[in-house]
Order: sequence, then structure tokens, then C-alpha cells
Amino acid sequence: MEMRNIMHADQTIYNHYAALLRTFDKISDYVFFMEVDGPTYRYAFVNEPGQRAIGWKEDDLGKSIEDLVPPETALLIRRHYDEAVRERKSVVFEDYRLADSFFTDTLESTDVLSLPLHYFESEVTPVFDGETCTHVISVVREVTERKRRELELTILRDQHESLRRYSPHGIFVLDHHFRIKSLNPAVTTITGYTEADLIDHSFIDWVDPSERETVQAGLEHAMAGAPHKYTIRGQRQSGASLDLAILNIPIEVGGHINGLFAIIIDHTPERDAERATQESERRYRQLIETIPEGIIVHREGEIVYANTLALETIGETTITGMSVFTFVAPEYREAAAARLASMRPDDAVQEMELVVMSRDGRRFHMDVASLVIDYEGTAAILTVLRDVTEKRDIERALRQSEMRYRLITENMSDLVCMLEADGTVRYASPSHLHVLGYPPSFYEGKNTLDFIHPRDVELTRLQLHASAHGSEPLTLEFRHAHDDGRWIWLETKIQAIYHEDGRLLHYLTVTREIMQRKVVEKQLRHLAYHDTLTDLPNRRYFLAYLEESLARIEDETEALAILSLDLDRFKQINDTLGHDVGDELLRQFASRLKTALRKQDVVARFGGDEFTVLIRYNDPVAPHRVAEKLLAALKLPWHIENHAFVTTSSIGVACCETGLTPKQLLKQADLALYEAKSNGRNRYALFQDRQ
Repeated sequence: MEMRNIMHADQTIYNHYAALLRTFDKISDYVFFMEVDGPTYRYAFVNEPGQRAIGWKEDDLGKSIEDLVPPETALLIRRHYDEAVRERKSVVFEDYRLADSFFTDTLESTDVLSLPLHYFESEVTPVFDGETCTHVISVVREVTERKRRELELTILRDQHESLRRYSPHGIFVLDHHFRIKSLNPAVTTITGYTEADLIDHSFIDWVDPSERETVQAGLEHAMAGAPHKYTIRGQRQSGASLDLAILNIPIEVGGHINGLFAIIIDHTPERDAERATQESERRYRQLIETIPEGIIVHREGEIVYANTLALETIGETTITGMSVFTFVAPEYREAAAARLASMRPDDAVQEMELVVMSRDGRRFHMDVASLVIDYEGTAAILTVLRDVTEKRDIERALRQSEMRYRLITENMSDLVCMLEADGTVRYASPSHLHVLGYPPSFYEGKNTLDFIHPRDVELTRLQLHASAHGSEPLTLEFRHAHDDGRWIWLETKIQAIYHEDGRLLHYLTVTREIMQRKVVEKQLRHLAYHDTLTDLPNRRYFLAYLEESLARIEDETEALAILSLDLDRFKQINDTLGHDVGDELLRQFASRLKTALRKQDVVARFGGDEFTVLIRYNDPVAPHRVAEKLLAALKLPWHIENHAFVTTSSIGVACCETGLTPKQLLKQADLALYEAKSNGRNRYALFQDRQ
């Protein structure tokens, strides 16, 4: 009776245990229940999501980690399992892998930038019986979206901080009572007030009393949910006048507006310039009555009069009787002649801009106004000249300044540089300290090429020189020295800036660090030219290497030969022992080939159980000797999982001759392989042309 009770209790415990394990199939996380077998971790239970994730099957029960996952992943898992057992507590770690869809033969280099990642978080918990750890429970969940959100938030925070720190406009953060909670450095630059002067004070307090009503209305308008922009006259702390534009933007959190951004834009320099211009124009109007403009009167293109100011402008003592087009730059003559020919006595004043040239080659930008007049009893054209050369220079400088400002403000998180024509750094952005470890001042006055890797500097110099002869931005990549001694891969966009006369003024560069991309590119290049099962070179690599070798065959001191080989009756092994055994057989087969061959010999997997070898030799019997050595090595027993068996191989040998293409040479090796198989397998055959 007592024995039946014990058996019943054991059955009840087992049923509860089985029911508990089945509940893990209902959750989306991967659950792995591992038995600790000395230093080995064996699969005791895997829930359904976990089985799908690693391709686990019922006959995998009791297998070790190394049996089911790639070596790199197994090493990572074992390290954290060991840590959990050693520390007797749960361990959480993260891992990522590339999306499976990218491991294809059609992968192009342009796919690198869009390569997707899957992030996983694993929690490993050891289970102890007394002092002995008997099991490890691992719960794995995919956290890709969380990681991407974290990255997006980090980028947003960095962008916000960059805008706050480097914006030329003053930025206040106000609470719902309009008290100042924070401000950026530009506020002090514009107003003269420090952070200590303004924090926790009302935004309205520092505004000129005459403008407070306007500001109060603007703040209240924004708190109602609509951005509001307006202008005011203000004062710096020193008492100097300011012309400001203020933009109030609501701050909405959780569907409620709980504060405002108040952005102040200093228009004082522009307004001062406008007022100065207006004053200059007023004075000019007063002076014009007594001091004339440069004036030229011409009839049918011949100059009949020029006042003193016109002569001084052109640099002549007399121009009467000369053609007016003598002093018009060639590119403007056709348009000027057409305009003058179309003028009639009753027409309004005709205005245009052109370039006037002195006879010594100097050029002046002129605004000209022309009118048909009666001059000494006959029709003539009076032309008033206004020299705008300096104005055009200022406009050009402003456009260049605007271009520099736009590049810097739009790429504040990147490295921004202004370089002289010879590569000397005139300006380096603050982000250099974060990315490369050097403060911006360290670069200024030094040549940027001095920091580039010696293997990259010459190509970079040539590309820099090439960009000086084009107007389009140039993108280049190179390794750059880091303060800690490393070399960092950078990608740089460089734009040459020119003077209007075509002279190169300087370069503007925007640079970002691309170390992770370079690592992925290297991995992808390896995948493109290597077999994923055996890590041997693949068909693509072998054909490229063979083609290059054949192109140099006449210059080589050694002869070349191709050996084509496979496993006899490999399909039978796959069908009887399973694909896992077949895959492991191919890996060990590849390993034996590499062991039996020299380091300079090239062995590749073409697919399935097809392998090809390229050897170099001086002794004519070397191809025979290599084939015999391989046959002997490949007949040794194989020990895979619980199976021990022997296989044989067949080998076809083709010796390279001048004029053969890679395709022809491989065809000869295949024909020799077919002959070896036809003669009973477990042998080699040398191709012989029987024509």
C-alpha cells in the first residue's frame, strides 16, 4: 500500500512537472532548460518558440550547446552560463545577429548600409541541489524594437543638446507660469544676462517695460496651443538696444501643454545696417543735388560727353569720340547693344547691371540707368553709372558665409572643417574632441593630411587635388589618427569653395566615423568569397584566383594543375545518416584537405561534395603524388556523432597549359574525375587529350 502511494505521488509530481513545462510553450520568449553535465550543458527542454528559433528537434534532447549552435554563439552562451553558475545568481546579457535573409550569394556591397540586426536579451538562472548546480534555465527574448527606440532616443537627445548648445539663437525653456527653467549659451551672447541672472525669474522681467504687453500676449497665445512669432525692441544688460524676433512654441507632454520654448533671434545687426543704409540714402539724396553721379551721354554708340566722376570711375582723362562698348565687358556687349537699340524717346528709364572694364583690365560692377534725351538738338542716350562692385563682393561673401553656416548647423553632430587650399586646417568643429579625442584647437594651423594613415594619405591627397577642379562635392574614405593611438575609419564629404573669378578659396568638409560599417563590410566580403559550411573559398573566389593565375602563367617559374574531387556515394550517407552528419562530414573532409595540402595550395568548395584544388609544382610527378596523398588521407575512418565509417574519393587531374581558359581547364578536370569514377572509384585519373 505504501509503495503504491509513493508511485502515485511520483506520477503526480511528473504530471505537474510536464504541465509546468507545457506552459512555457504559450509564451513568446525562448525557454531553454539545460542539464549541467560536468563542464557540458545539455538540452533537457526547449519550448516551442525556442525550438523554432534554433531548429531544435526531439532527437536533439541531450545534445550540448556546441552541437546545435555556431561556435561563436556557443562560446558566448557558455561564458555567461559559467558566470551564472560560478556567481550562483542570475545573469542577464545581450547579443545580436544579422538577419538570415542577408546571407545569400547575391548580396551586393550597396546592401551594407541597410543591413538589419536582431537584438536579444537573455536571462540565465542556475538551479542548485545543495552545493551542486544541476540545471540552468535560460529565457531569451528579442529586444530589437527596444534597442532601436533607445538608439532613436539617444540620437534625439544628442540632436537636441547640439541644437541647444550650438544654436546662434537664444533658447529659453519656460514652465507654465512663464518662469525660466533653462537657457542656452546664445542667450548670454545676445542679451548679456547670465544663467544666474535669469533662472527661475519670469521671462517677462528682463523685457523692456514698453514691450511687456506684447510679450505677455505672445506667451499666452502659445500656451493656448499655437506657435506665435513677433518682434520687439529690447535692451542688453549693458543698456544697448536690441532688435529681436521672438518665437514662442508650446511644449506638449502627455497631451498637455506644460511649458514653452521662447526662441530669441537677434536682428540688431541687420536693422542697424538697414538704418545706416536709410541714413546714407537720405544724405545721398541731399548731396545728389550738388554732386552728380557718373554720367555718360552717347549717340549711336559714340560717346559725346562724360562727367568728371565717370572719367574717374573708368580711369581715363578723356573718352569723347570713343565707342561706349569699349568699356563694356565682352559678355555684356550683346545684351547692352540690344537694350540701347530698343530705346525710344518716350520710354521710361531703362536699368540693367553690367561690368565696365577699364583699358588696363580692371572690372567694375555697375548699375546703369539709361534714358533717351535731347542733347544739343538731337536724340542721344544719357547713362547714369553707379558702381556696385563692393556691394556685389559683400553679397558674394554673405552667400559664402551662409553656405558655411548651413553646412555647420546641419551637421553639428559630425566633424566639420574648413581647410586652406593646401590642406591646412582653418577651423575644426567641437565634435572632434568627442570622435577623435583631440580638441579643435589642436588641429588649427596643422595640415589635415598629417593625421591620415600613411597608406591612405597619397590617395586622399590626389582626391583633394581633384576636387579643386570640380564644383560637385566629393566623398572619400580614409583612416584617421585617434588620440588613444587607434586608427579610425572616416567618411568625408568635401566641397571646394571658389571666388567669383574662379580662384579656389578653401574647402569645407563634413566627416563622420564609419568603423562599424567597415567591420560589416569586411564580414560581407568574407561571406561573398567563402563557403558558409566549411569556411573554404567558394567557386567565385576560386575562379577569380584561377583566371589571374592563368593570365600570368607564361611568367611563372612553376607549373599549375587542377584537382577536381568529391566523396564517393555521398548522397547515400546523407540519406542514411542524415543531413547533420553529412554537413559535419563535409566540414571534416575540408579540414583533411587543408591538412594534407601545403599552405600555398588553394582548395575551394564548389557546392555539395564538389571540391577543387589548385597546386603549383616543379616536379612533373607532383600532381600524381598529391592525388595519391589525398586519396590515402580521405580513406581514413570518420567518427561523427555516434557513427564510425569509411569513405573513398575520386579525383580528376588537369595540368594547365598556355592558352586554356578557366572554364576549359575545369572541364578537363571534370572529365578526368568522370573517368576515375567510371574505372571503379577510389582512384584518380589524369586528363589526356585523345583527339
